[in-house]
Amino acid sequence: MTSGIYAIAHIGNLKLYVGECNKLSQKWPPILSQLHHGTYPHSLLQQTWNAEGDQRYFTFHTKEEIIGDPEIVGVEELLAEVAS
Repeated sequence: MTSGIYAIAHIGNLKLYVGECNKLSQKWPPILSQLHHGTYPHSLLQQTWNAEGDQRYFTFHTKEEIIGDPEIVGVEELLAEVAS
């Protein structure tokens, strides 16, 4: 997988944290490491992660996965916003 758009979904609150990076297939493990160590640069995501304790409900998704999921409402608007 090359560069692209990704989303970290917080299942309990129905929030998506969207970003873009190179080497998309290698992105999730370093993000998890940063979150576990309290060093992730997005403060709201880090705060949410810290507040969850052992009850964490976060998943990692690529743009292709998001586009292919018919249950995600408003995905076109989300992706258009990220692209601009």
